[in-house]
Amino acid sequence: MIKGFKWAVTTVLLVGIWSAQGHADTSAAKPAIASQIDALSELPNWQEQVLSAERLLQHNELGPVQRAATLTAIGKIALESARYDMAIRYFEQLESLSRSEQLSDSLYHALKMQGISAFYQGDYAASVTDYQQALSVAEQRDNPIERADIHNNLGMSFIQIHDLEASLEHYLAAYMLYEQYGNEQDRADMLLNLAGVYIRQFRYDKAEELLKRAMTLFERLGDQYGVALAQGNLGVIYTESNRPELARVAVKAAVEYYHSINDTRHLAFEYVNMAKLSLLLRDYTTAEQEVNFAMYYAEKADNQAGVMHALHPTARLQLMRGDISAAEVSIERGLTLTRKLGDRLREREFLHLLALVQAATGKMQAAAETLDHYRDLQFSLLNEGLITRLNKYQSKFEESQLSQELAKMKQAQELQKLQDEQRNQLLWMSGLILCLTLISVFAFYHRANERRAKIELSKKVAQRTAQLQQSADELRNANQVKSQFLANISHEIRTPLTAILGHAESLQQDYAHDAHLVSSLAVVTRQGNHLKDLISDVLDLSKIEAQRFELEYTEFTIENLLADVCDMFQRPCMEKSLALLVENDLPTPYLVRLDYVRLKQILINLLSNAVKFTHHGQVELLIRQHDDGLIFIVRDSGIGMSQSQVARIFECFQQGDNSITRRFGGSGLGLSLSQHLAKMMGGEISVHSEVDKGSQFTLLVPCARLSQGSETGEEAHRVEDALLPASEIRLSGTVLLAEDHDDNRALIVRMLQRMGLEVDAVSNGRQAVERCLSAYPDVVLMDIQMPQMDGLEALKLLRQAGFEGDVYALTANVMEHEIKDYLAQGFSGHLSKPINRELLYQTLAKSLQRTCDAQALDLAIDMSDLKQSFAQTLEQERYKLIDLWQEQDWQALQHHCHKLNGAASMFEFVHIADVASQFEAALKQQQTALYQDLFLILCDELKVCSYSEQFDVT
Repeated sequence: MIKGFKWAVTTVLLVGIWSAQGHADTSAAKPAIASQIDALSELPNWQEQVLSAERLLQHNELGPVQRAATLTAIGKIALESARYDMAIRYFEQLESLSRSEQLSDSLYHALKMQGISAFYQGDYAASVTDYQQALSVAEQRDNPIERADIHNNLGMSFIQIHDLEASLEHYLAAYMLYEQYGNEQDRADMLLNLAGVYIRQFRYDKAEELLKRAMTLFERLGDQYGVALAQGNLGVIYTESNRPELARVAVKAAVEYYHSINDTRHLAFEYVNMAKLSLLLRDYTTAEQEVNFAMYYAEKADNQAGVMHALHPTARLQLMRGDISAAEVSIERGLTLTRKLGDRLREREFLHLLALVQAATGKMQAAAETLDHYRDLQFSLLNEGLITRLNKYQSKFEESQLSQELAKMKQAQELQKLQDEQRNQLLWMSGLILCLTLISVFAFYHRANERRAKIELSKKVAQRTAQLQQSADELRNANQVKSQFLANISHEIRTPLTAILGHAESLQQDYAHDAHLVSSLAVVTRQGNHLKDLISDVLDLSKIEAQRFELEYTEFTIENLLADVCDMFQRPCMEKSLALLVENDLPTPYLVRLDYVRLKQILINLLSNAVKFTHHGQVELLIRQHDDGLIFIVRDSGIGMSQSQVARIFECFQQGDNSITRRFGGSGLGLSLSQHLAKMMGGEISVHSEVDKGSQFTLLVPCARLSQGSETGEEAHRVEDALLPASEIRLSGTVLLAEDHDDNRALIVRMLQRMGLEVDAVSNGRQAVERCLSAYPDVVLMDIQMPQMDGLEALKLLRQAGFEGDVYALTANVMEHEIKDYLAQGFSGHLSKPINRELLYQTLAKSLQRTCDAQALDLAIDMSDLKQSFAQTLEQERYKLIDLWQEQDWQALQHHCHKLNGAASMFEFVHIADVASQFEAALKQQQTALYQDLFLILCDELKVCSYSEQFDVT
């Protein structure tokens, strides 16, 4: 079935095409011309239709669009009337008329209809040429359905000339397009066409299955034409598979439908099939009638292929009845048509009959030549299929497998050839094997050389990689040694410096009456503190370079930070007669979560430089809100800097120039450290300066406000209570404290009782679980690392037992990821050591009730006795540290450092807490190279602090 060529559908399509394309010209033409074009199909006979069309084509006022519509209409009428030569002639004129518009609808349909006309005429080679031109136009028009239709028609033409490979290729292309853009009708047509390919390949089972599926779809669509086509093909299958009864039923059903629509072309082919079936049953009388019908309808349809197909059973019938001369005439006529139409499969069948006729008439030499011709044609058809399959197999199999397949396929041909051809084939195969052997040897040699080259290259790459890795390790070790040296030397210098400052301060108190000595001691103290600050900066930079520096985020208000910083610079500004101006544009209170100590350190460095380099005028600190966070601006009216000085101001150990160091002093570490800290917070410091006009440093710190100043009513009141712990508000409730360090526990109990709370204190996690489940306190403060049971395990047991009260993690672990982990484990919040009294009050106030009484609440407590008690244990802590080191019990040593870090932080032994925290982190990360250095430093810190406390020089 030709895709898209069902007459009713074609009529609608053609009328729609020309009405859409030529609307402008048609509207301009005379009504008489348009009416005559529309009336062509209504004229009673073909002669009148042709004469009317020719008169229209000669009309002087006929425009291009009307001419195209006339040619299309008369060409369609000729095709419907089976006058294929006339149809081709009119569609060729339409093609010439449309060539000026390469992608027009008229050009595409002219080429397509020429192919359809040639196909129905039986000239399949000409139809292939026309369809290929139509396909080229359809691909440029980018219409998927048009491309699918032409691929489908090409498949049908190729199958008629027995080019099954090309037919399958085009059917596959059509199928893929129909699957994406087509409908159920398209899929039914594809099943029908694919079945035709399987019939040609003698795969009757598969073809029958596809035809039955296609018939089901056609019946559902109400497409009787498609059903008749499927029945005709089923008749062929039943005939070839020796099921004559089913074959006759199927073919008769198809014939009845074709008679109902007067389809002479298909009637010719179906009567041929019926004649073959009758010959198979030896019913020569019926076969003669059916052959005559087939020839009649083929000639009536002007279908050369139909005539060719009818001549074959005619010649067979004549041969079986002994009419040799008539059979020979039919065969010669059939051979002429097969060669004209390029149907080599039918040519082979006629040659077979011709050899029998010649043998029957005694023409043995001619019969032998005909058989040779038959055999050559048979081999040609066979070889074409073999070569096509060989090309496919070549890309799928290895050379050895392909050689075996070739040998098997060649053996099938050698059985049908003469002995001399067998010897030639053997020689050819030997040559092929020799060539393959040479190619294999060459490939093996080339692969061996390539493998050796790859091995050599791999060795060189590995060697070079090892050298680079060694260099990287050496650089990394050198950097680590440098950083470790800076850390060690900073600690080594700070240890005796602490004793020096302590003794100097003690002597200042003892000899306060000696003004000269007090002045000298003040110089010692002042310079010692300067040296101490310098060492702290070096230590911080070494930590940053060693990637062991981490920020400690806490919640605080910007107002408190500004008050703390500005208090430090009131006196230096007064001494130099400078005005210190602070402009805070933020809403109050402004609560944020940042590293308070490091942000304060940055502001101190910036303000310190501003005061240092300003002789007269003022120093300004401005705080503004930004989309990404906060902006701190430090502006002065000092000496300023040039652009070259600004370019290197943030480098380590660099100042504007050497004269600045001589005039003002300083190490050049402050701004470099400040920039490092700002970047760790996600921000940056920028500078703008002019010589003799002053400098402006701008610090951008990303952060979000935790509470809004626009809150009103009860919410605003709660914010004030949380941020400003009113001295008249006390708390009521019970608190369970789990802390394993005795002095820490006593200090925290004293804080909680100061707030008016009842406190129940335990020393490990197991006791904490027992007390919670028996007393049910309002709040639990839980240390993390404790003996017998740690805080995480205790919290898990409490939650499993149904305790729903607030449980806060109380620990010296203050890293951001550690806090997030505690919250993920189920803690209600986190309190870091050393404990901030204000933050502790704010946290507990969220869970406990406030009570007002006459007694004022003062959170300040005296912890001198507890501090002295802890100091007296420092020597014991050192001995225990040494014992654990000698036993190499790293787990216990880590726990001991954590415990020491928490206690030292609580009682403001900063240096001990710092080193203990570093040692704990190194043990946790198994950085064995740092163990010994940190162990010795921590032992020295414990010894110096213990010594200093005994003489009260801290």
